[in-house]
Amino acid sequence: MYCYECGENNPDNAKFCRNCGAPLKEEPKKVEVIETTPANNNTYQNSQTTSGTSSKDNSSTWIGCCLCLVGIFIIFAIMGMF
Repeated sequence: MYCYECGENNPDNAKFCRNCGAPLKEEPKKVEVIETTPANNNTYQNSQTTSGTSSKDNSSTWIGCCLCLVGIFIIFAIMGMF
């Protein structure tokens, strides 16, 4: 803590300046609040845009998965015959 009269650096718990004897007033602790905003404000818009096309992608994904499973069942059925 610095003395407002002479500028002497004093311990934080000191009540009087060790150089000039002036009473030290404890200055209130200042807290700096930093407000941040998202860098990309299009998060909501992007999720809407991708959700519109994702239903088309999901249907093709489901068709691909079903075809793959049918192919695996056919392979196991052929292998089980031998």
